[in-house]
Amino acid sequence: MLTLNGAWRAIRRFIVRTNTPDATPQPVDPHSGWTRAVDRCNGALRNVRAVSRQLHDFYGQIREQVEETQRNRELVWQDLMRKDRRANRRALILLTRLLSPEQRQEFRKSGYFHVVGGASGDRYRIRADMVANIDALREDGAVKYRLCILPTGGVPLYDVMAAQLLHLQDSGTEQTFLQQANVYPPHRKVELSRSVWIA
Repeated sequence: MLTLNGAWRAIRRFIVRTNTPDATPQPVDPHSGWTRAVDRCNGALRNVRAVSRQLHDFYGQIREQVEETQRNRELVWQDLMRKDRRANRRALILLTRLLSPEQRQEFRKSGYFHVVGGASGDRYRIRADMVANIDALREDGAVKYRLCILPTGGVPLYDVMAAQLLHLQDSGTEQTFLQQANVYPPHRKVELSRSVWIA
């Protein structure tokens, strides 16, 4: 801005000198007026180019940092997915080892298996679901009510089912397990936030 003001003043002085009728012609100094204004403009242009280069370099650095952050985030996500799949695979192997051959066959075919309560002799169906996945059954196989008892946090589904199986078929823990569970009607939709920790 200062350079443009200086150039404007130089132009005004030049115009005033040439339009004055009584003015005697002055010898033209190669370093006065226009030449100085042009020099100032060239200096300002060099400054603008230097700032532009700096901004371009700064933008390039920011872009590289953002791309590196995105790459790192993607690698972390892939690693978490790999660990999650590995944990689910190990949990499924553990669950199938705990099941009897009949339960294992039923689980492979239908996605659920039946358990007989260790103390009560009641029949339960444990489904592969994260919410209210235990069906308490009547003698005719109809659902009396549903039970919801889950651990909080990222526990694999098959580990949850294995813990439920062990608690229900053990005569010492069945009643405590049932007392801690949330009980729901057979056809009610259940929210995941209503789950409780398995003792």
